[in-house]
Amino acid sequence: MGALIAKMLLPTISSLVFLPAASVATKRGFHMEAMVYFFTMFFTSIYHACDGPGLSVLCFMKYEILEYFSVYGTSISIWVTLLALGDFDEPKRSTLTMFGVLTSAVRIYQDRWGYGIYSGPIGTAVLMITVKWLQKMKEKKGLYPDKSVYTQQVGPGCCFGALALMLHFYFEEWDYPYVHSFYHLSLAVSFVLLLPKKNRYAGTGRNAAKLNCYTLCCCV
Repeated sequence: MGALIAKMLLPTISSLVFLPAASVATKRGFHMEAMVYFFTMFFTSIYHACDGPGLSVLCFMKYEILEYFSVYGTSISIWVTLLALGDFDEPKRSTLTMFGVLTSAVRIYQDRWGYGIYSGPIGTAVLMITVKWLQKMKEKKGLYPDKSVYTQQVGPGCCFGALALMLHFYFEEWDYPYVHSFYHLSLAVSFVLLLPKKNRYAGTGRNAAKLNCYTLCCCV
């Protein structure tokens, strides 16, 4: 009985892996991304807790609303992570971020389980990053960005991201609690790998932007 309960609680517990991702994002100066990861962790864990035994008291919203924000947070997390990887200049970065936030809200409201909720943000972001990097390569007449970005960030991050999506869309029927938990883990690892080592807009030294608990809690 205890093993069965533990198995049912796995999706809830595994949702907490987005918290280390938020911590890493904060240390690297990506405070907006950290807030999005925290938002995703919060609603995903509460959403799965509503399915768990004896945890229905945590369902402070309707189940459908928690489900919506869980999927929405995941989609936006993917979007802001890829935009951070692309390292777009302002105000393009802010404009693209808001574009993804608004369009994803509408798309997920229409259909929260279709392939488009993730393929749309991923395809759009990859296209924009590819165009930008090709332009930089043409200007530099050499590889852009450095080879280490491809070998240490893009390659491993995309592999874990692809694994997460494969588990989510094709293998969850095998054993939902375990497969979905590995999906959470793979997705969080892909976020950490794809995020650049430092946010050039975060400032340095005394001028470095800081994220406190009050600001973080405001996102939920």
